[in-house]
Amino acid sequence: MTRRVIVLEDDESLRLVITKALSRAGFEVRATASPETAIERMARHEADALVADVLLGRDNFLDRIGEVRQLRPDAPILVMSAQTTAGTALKADSAGAFEYLPKPFDINDLVDTLNRSLERKPPQRSSGEVTAEPELLGRSSVMQTAFKAIARLTRSHVPVLITGPDGSGRASAARVIHKRGMIDGPLVEAGPRQLDSEPAKLWAAAEGGSLLLRRADDWSADSQKFIREMLESKGGNNVRLLTTGSEQVADVLPRGLLDLMSVGHIEIPPVFQRSGDRALLFDSFLQAAGAGFSLSQDAIDFVNSQVWPGEVLQLKRTAQHIAAQGQPGKVEASTVAAAMVGPMHHDPAEELELAGIRYFAASDAQDASDLATAAIMHLECGMIKAALEASGGVRQEAAKRLGMNRNTFSRKIDQYDLDVGD
Repeated sequence: MTRRVIVLEDDESLRLVITKALSRAGFEVRATASPETAIERMARHEADALVADVLLGRDNFLDRIGEVRQLRPDAPILVMSAQTTAGTALKADSAGAFEYLPKPFDINDLVDTLNRSLERKPPQRSSGEVTAEPELLGRSSVMQTAFKAIARLTRSHVPVLITGPDGSGRASAARVIHKRGMIDGPLVEAGPRQLDSEPAKLWAAAEGGSLLLRRADDWSADSQKFIREMLESKGGNNVRLLTTGSEQVADVLPRGLLDLMSVGHIEIPPVFQRSGDRALLFDSFLQAAGAGFSLSQDAIDFVNSQVWPGEVLQLKRTAQHIAAQGQPGKVEASTVAAAMVGPMHHDPAEELELAGIRYFAASDAQDASDLATAAIMHLECGMIKAALEASGGVRQEAAKRLGMNRNTFSRKIDQYDLDVGD
């Protein structure tokens, strides 16, 4: 039986591309730029599924998904959007969309997702507005993966562990889960020191709501014991635990406790992995901090080329510094570079030395051999990836940044079997 789909897209060229691709995949496609036409056709059962863009002129189709869901609760809806916030993904999920595809996407992913959507029905969910944390802005594929995980976890009560580097937006993700979750109670937040001094009081204050506990790596033995007891007890079921920690938290906490608190897990990627998001975030923070500021193209390129060891928080603080002390207008790369130097500055040599100490301690405890060679390999792999990221994937430029010739650089990529593209 031929599967029928309606494509709602106001960009004529993209509409044509999607129509041709779906037709080649065996779908019977009817395309339109009109939301009214698409909804009418769905109501007349002229299609089995709807693929729709979110922004159609001045209209946001997410506001109308409810109409389609009411008319055709059996039909999956896939939405596409160039919007870059977690709010778009969450609102699409909340409105009842089967899947949210951030633009640009691989057309094969659309075909695969559409096939999956027709094999099972999407769950019914109520619609509602979503206010996303600005720190969760991003269009990179790794952030889209995080957005989807956040959206899924708003639909349950399970404990959630959110990992990532300090300053990456872990707590922001937890706040979104609480705001859009299925719990109406309060959100109580605390760090390791407060948890250590008044754990029972914190848990009681979060009754019927969520308890956000930050930096699980720094929990004391007593705090770890208390959290485990509460998660194992029936009395703890009235509090949803949301926890943040570093990527190494699994090396710090006991396995049993970790399993209890990470039934749901979200990984917030480091900024250096988020290609293109850095300037997007920086510009957003700049606009929020003061009117009349905009990044020059050189500044955009500079922001995107930096590693930002202070993560999203460093981007935010640097943008705020410029807005507070600079003159409105075009912000140049030199202005950003000057604003980056300050309390957030990290000494790379010191951090590298500390990383070596941690690597030795973890590996030596596992009786690993030839630690120096292995450490050098991991270090070179990381630097090669970072240099390629900062150079936009241009190997010659990346090699120059590392002080290598092109042949040596390529040989190391092959030696380490790195998946870095051509």
